[in-house]
Amino acid sequence: MAFALPAGARTYCCNDETGRKVCGDILPVECQKRAYQEFDGRGALVRRYEGPVTAEERNRREAEQARKKEEERQAMELERSNRALRASYASAGDIDAKRDRLLAEANESLKLAQERFDAALAHKQKLDVEAEFFQKKPMPESLKSDIRENQEELARLQAMLDDKKRDMAAIGARFDDEKKRYLGLGGRR
Repeated sequence: MAFALPAGARTYCCNDETGRKVCGDILPVECQKRAYQEFDGRGALVRRYEGPVTAEERNRREAEQARKKEEERQAMELERSNRALRASYASAGDIDAKRDRLLAEANESLKLAQERFDAALAHKQKLDVEAEFFQKKPMPESLKSDIRENQEELARLQAMLDDKKRDMAAIGARFDDEKKRYLGLGGRR
């Protein structure tokens, strides 16, 4: 590299398998399967080339790129969500008001479902009293059918009650999280 090369000339250098530096104005054969550097006519490094990558290295790089893309996607989604949060509420009190309104609606729906469950339970007690009469005699098919339908209705209503209670808990958690994020973004109290 001590001599001057023409302005457009390029030099390629790498280390061979023994660690000896190999250079040439065209890519030396020893450098074709190794990492090498490209220098301009004045000896300044222009570019570094990596050698061929193994399947494991390629998979690792692809996984790293996928992880970075996912992190960028999540960061963009969070920023979008934060902008929407700021645009949706003028104050933390607005968040509380919306939470309270949704909880009141959910509570009203829960009350109605509880009333239906209680009515089905009262009907079950009547059916049980009626079934006691047939302990020593064969039970009519209509009564068996009513009991079976009542059990299915009770199970369905119990599942509905459980869902509504979970929904109310989710509403509270969602708005607590939104309020915390809103205040963290510098929202007014």
